[in-house]
Amino acid sequence: MILGAAARVRRALYGAGLLRPERLPRPVVSVGNLVLGGAGKSPHVVHMARWLGEGGRRVAVLSRGYGRRSKGVVWVSDGGGCVASAEEGGDEPVMIARRLPSVPVVVGESRAAAGREALSRMAVDVFLLDDGFQHLSLHRDVDILLVECGRGLGNGRTAPAGPLREPPSHARYADALVVTKCPDAEAGRRTAGAVPFPAGRPCACSRYAPGGIVGRDGYPLEGARKGEGVFAFSGIARNEMFRRTLSEAGYDVRGFASFPDHHSYGRGDLARIARDSGALPVVTTEKDLVRLPGDVPFSVGALRVEVEYLSGWKEMSRMILGRLEKGEAR
Repeated sequence: MILGAAARVRRALYGAGLLRPERLPRPVVSVGNLVLGGAGKSPHVVHMARWLGEGGRRVAVLSRGYGRRSKGVVWVSDGGGCVASAEEGGDEPVMIARRLPSVPVVVGESRAAAGREALSRMAVDVFLLDDGFQHLSLHRDVDILLVECGRGLGNGRTAPAGPLREPPSHARYADALVVTKCPDAEAGRRTAGAVPFPAGRPCACSRYAPGGIVGRDGYPLEGARKGEGVFAFSGIARNEMFRRTLSEAGYDVRGFASFPDHHSYGRGDLARIARDSGALPVVTTEKDLVRLPGDVPFSVGALRVEVEYLSGWKEMSRMILGRLEKGEAR
């Protein structure tokens, strides 16, 4: 297909040196995927940023800001809290900024330009590139590829004939593979076995660990309790996955409304949710929560999820730290 052929040509041009990626003066760790839609990139970026921060490194997140209405470089967070709306910065960067209030988040069509802007205003030790596997114009010191457990690489074909952004063989360009949303480590290993990823490189399995329901301020939302009924809605790549996660977390999902990925909620959508939810607490995803207007006519919270590694984290983290040390020594 055309998309697969274009991806092969781009990789070949960069591999031959006919196109050259820009280098930032700090190491870059990319988190991305081959499949269109949700493999869990943003929660894994949050996990990685916290881990690096706990190790004493000053982290900044770079993103394209998919779905934003702005152009050029935009500060979503200056490290003092979120300063942009989802329309200005994109829903995923805003969600990341809210989860990581002390971490700068900068978006731009050129992530290199976004990185230079970040360095012009603050000290940064390492950049995290959100959804960066296809962003070949920026040099990465570490490329982490995410693949969703169970879904894998689908039918192995690129869009529109399949779900892939690039051919399956391009998994070989990753430095580490993480199988996400695993029910257990064995299921993750089965999915990993179907990905043409080179043996000997780090391969890890992770899952979502659901927490409680939080409001826009990040604090627990009163009224939404496990074991009790809720009405839920979402506009993400796989809405059924959110509904299942909510049920597995112990909430009784009595009604559900599905919307397209990155959906911009209008008055009609909110009226429908208000009508269908009745007196039930309303729950959505953190990504959807940041896309809602400020005057929603009902109380709404989001299910907070954290990333937990079931296997492979020790080997992968050791590789990442080694690459960062080399990058810092440049």
